[in-house]
Amino acid sequence: MQYLTMIDSLTQGEALLVWAGTPIQAPRFTIDGRIFGKALIPQGLASSRVLRHGGEEWVYGYTQADFPGLVMELVLRTFPGSPLLRLQYRFLDPGEHYAFTRGEPALYLATPRDAQTSLTEIQLAQFDAMVHSYTPNIRPLSQEEVAAGTQFIGPIALLEQPGHTSLMAYEHGADAPDRYLEFTVSEGLLSLRAVKGNTFPGQLVAGYATCWFQLGSVAGDRESLLRGYRRFLLEEISENTESRQPYLFYNTWNYQERVNNYGGRPYLAEMHEERVLQEIDVAHTLGIDVFVIDTGWFGKTGDWQVDTGRFPRGLEPIRQRLAGYGMKLGLWFNPTVAARSSRVYQDHPEWAMSQQGQTSFSPVWETEESCGMCLASGYADYHIEQLVHICRDWGVSYIKWDGIGQYGCDSPLHRHGDESNTPEERAQAYSYQMGLSMIHIVEEVTRRCPGVIFDFDITEGGRFVGLGFLSAGKYFLVNNGPYAMDFDFPEDAHADSNKLAVGLWGWSNLFFFPGAARPRFCRSGALYDGIVPSILFLTHYLPDGNATAQDNSLASLVLGGNGIWGDLSSLTPEEIEHLGRGLARYKRVAQSVTRAYPRVVGHRGISPEIHEKLDEDGVGVVVFFAAKAGTYRHVTRALPDGPYAVTGADSCTVLPSGALDLTVDLEKDGARVVFVERGGQA
Repeated sequence: MQYLTMIDSLTQGEALLVWAGTPIQAPRFTIDGRIFGKALIPQGLASSRVLRHGGEEWVYGYTQADFPGLVMELVLRTFPGSPLLRLQYRFLDPGEHYAFTRGEPALYLATPRDAQTSLTEIQLAQFDAMVHSYTPNIRPLSQEEVAAGTQFIGPIALLEQPGHTSLMAYEHGADAPDRYLEFTVSEGLLSLRAVKGNTFPGQLVAGYATCWFQLGSVAGDRESLLRGYRRFLLEEISENTESRQPYLFYNTWNYQERVNNYGGRPYLAEMHEERVLQEIDVAHTLGIDVFVIDTGWFGKTGDWQVDTGRFPRGLEPIRQRLAGYGMKLGLWFNPTVAARSSRVYQDHPEWAMSQQGQTSFSPVWETEESCGMCLASGYADYHIEQLVHICRDWGVSYIKWDGIGQYGCDSPLHRHGDESNTPEERAQAYSYQMGLSMIHIVEEVTRRCPGVIFDFDITEGGRFVGLGFLSAGKYFLVNNGPYAMDFDFPEDAHADSNKLAVGLWGWSNLFFFPGAARPRFCRSGALYDGIVPSILFLTHYLPDGNATAQDNSLASLVLGGNGIWGDLSSLTPEEIEHLGRGLARYKRVAQSVTRAYPRVVGHRGISPEIHEKLDEDGVGVVVFFAAKAGTYRHVTRALPDGPYAVTGADSCTVLPSGALDLTVDLEKDGARVVFVERGGQA
């Protein structure tokens, strides 16, 4: 831990540790009506271990004289040579009944900030209704804001001085401006504090653990730090390294939407073995790595058994077909619902979500009506065992989680409060805990079933979005883009024409046809790529349509979305060949594209919009989009000595600096991927 200095003797107000020259003050918790965190007594290193992905963990113990028996552990995780640190506080069982009580909100981190330090907030969970997607927002704080004292959400705060940049962040999530933690600027300090739900009055301290926090520091500017931070999120933060791999994903859902909205039939009308096997064959031809069967494969929620009416031989024929092609099997779940007749609900109705004492039921995608199940209850442990069984015994290695809202339970029967707490306290504690429970489920399943990937659908607002889930899995970012309802269609339009109000063909989304428009909206993941690797924002593109439509899908997909969905069985041989050729080229450079820090010229919708994704070896892609026909030029950064094989450009010149001077001729709404590989031939 070359950047770390531990303090071995603390008095009130002293630092707990120093990270890369930056002192971090000891935390504060209100326990039994008093403040724990004053004059902590270091107990030294309690344990250390090497993590699965090569990271390292150290655990240090602390006590306080007026809290006999209570031990706080400081857990530190680093990666060799990395300027980023993760830390967490947790409390051991002291054999006493210490409890959190009402009072001053918990203080987790605090560091001095002088007048020469500029502050920048990076938000990750702004839901933009115009594109119907979460988007990042970088907001510099003015000198006036800082001088007056302010609060902001983050979850990332940057502190910049000439020649030095540092970072403070937290691993939780919420749909901004909702918040559970926040940064405070005051009295020469930048502090990170609890806002709501982090603890509840009467909650026992024994066994409590905070969310994880992050510290980072580099001798350089903001981009230097963000390059290291992006690498940290890609390679270091998660022990589940499979979730970072640039696999190509296919999901059956869009065809199910077409069956309903084009054909007027149930969503599940063609969810059966024969159809899935047909799609697997085409997916293999296209080079798909992970095949995900969306909703409808199960008989009822909660039990999560295969519907033998649709799949009379279970999933074994599908698993065998996929295994023969070297493909992975994925399944859709909503982990927060259980059917009324399911075994889990019948055996444990006390685990059901309730609000004001009421539990509600509704059908789940044309299956039996179900109720919500609380992730901050014993149900979470039950669901872990279900998923471990499914992954081990059925050969499932990809779990798609959908429909998980952040709110919904104020029951006094669970782990987020009891009758002594107010309904508001229980509801806030649930909404804080549910995301941490999701992370725990993923970590436990992947510990017991290494290589399983989880994605969390955030295609709607009100989700647990931030850095938290990215420590364990990835997001599914965009469905079909904006909704008609987001564009103020009047109520009387709905009465006159249902198609006008909910979409031209009965779809609530607006962009579900092949072409340039849908990919333009759906490539929101690329907006994150300078902070969070875009490979962590799965988005599905349509594989069908003319060459222009396919080119737009391919060009958007290679920026990190990496997913397709649609009616694979209806693709023509020409469509399969055209898209398959592009996907095959992408797979040759996919690891390089994933690693590469982005360089972007223009923005979505203008001519040109150019994304340069070339790694340190000069390998990757340069992607062009244009709304208007024309010849477009891009000069890359200087690359290492070649030779290079360049495919897709209409002309390419190597400049004396080593940069590539590329031109492409594009038609209206055209898109082009220029592949750059090492070697003399493409």
